[in-house]
Amino acid sequence: MHLHTQFTNTGNKLDAIMTREEWLNKAVDELRPLFQPEYKVPEIKISVGFPPKGGLSRSRVLGVCWKAEAATDRIVQIYINPTIQEVGGAQGVLSVVAHELVHACGISGHGKEFAACGRKIGLEGKMKCSVAGSVLLSELSAIEKKIGKFPHAPLVPIANLSGLKPDKCRMYKCECNECGYTVRVSAKWIEVATPKCPVCDQELIKEQK
Repeated sequence: MHLHTQFTNTGNKLDAIMTREEWLNKAVDELRPLFQPEYKVPEIKISVGFPPKGGLSRSRVLGVCWKAEAATDRIVQIYINPTIQEVGGAQGVLSVVAHELVHACGISGHGKEFAACGRKIGLEGKMKCSVAGSVLLSELSAIEKKIGKFPHAPLVPIANLSGLKPDKCRMYKCECNECGYTVRVSAKWIEVATPKCPVCDQELIKEQK
């Protein structure tokens, strides 16, 4: 796959600026070893783009994987929703890429086969809207540090035009101002009540996005 690279002058040095596709391909290469030896990630093409449906729905679809059979060149294609704001968080870009790579291994749906592969690489929660567990988060953090920041500015659709409603699968970071205890809570339960710190018994502060 031909990838276009832009260049910029910084003083006397000519620096390459990675495209989003180049960055995503590097991320895939870094994630591949997590699947081995039980699973093999095939050749894929990966880019940023809205899924065919659900890209702006209440239960937002964060990524989509098209099987090789759907492509004329018989290469799996993955698209990552351009509205994702985080890169290495529990539901960030890298977590979504990892989720879609499970499908790329030839696994359809989110049943037992998907769960077996997903949990092997560190995905947790309901597999349909999985999040990265603590072990995978460490891997994602190392990957982001190695390949750099994702060269992408998230799209933020205007709510009254898109009809966006809260994403019930989203995980919010809640932190204690006293001791720093941190936990992630789904939007569904945040609406019910903000949890308290088990150490200080203080109400946790929800991240503001």
